[in-house]
Amino acid sequence: MRLKELMRTLITEEMADVSVYNVDARLYGSNEKIGNKIGELFTRIAQEKKTRLKALSKISKEGVGFRQRKTEGSRSIEAALRTHTDRAGKNVALYRSLLKLINKPESREILKNIIFSERGCITALKELREQLTDTAPGVRIQDEG
Repeated sequence: MRLKELMRTLITEEMADVSVYNVDARLYGSNEKIGNKIGELFTRIAQEKKTRLKALSKISKEGVGFRQRKTEGSRSIEAALRTHTDRAGKNVALYRSLLKLINKPESREILKNIIFSERGCITALKELREQLTDTAPGVRIQDEG
């Protein structure tokens, strides 16, 4: 992928993530088993992603034009956690590809921090999936990939 195309893809992905994380935080934040943790984590990640959009705007030297989009939530807590984990993994790969195309040291440092943060999100999402599995006997959550 070329630089501009990769930037547009990442901006689009991050915007979609902000919207979905916010919707899922409202949908599943009241779950009696792990709702508080889901609500807090999803809201925190959505805020981080908004900050990333500003960083991407700085790197690309173009505005990102973020607006909250009307988005469907995930069908279940398990689906939300699985989907967000998968999307975060794809985002890490996209950011790593972008890192290879960027030469400016300040931008490279920003991207490295974003990758580190996104990996932290993956870890937190996986931990929540494990907690959900531990608190809900009989619920099967399978890793895909």
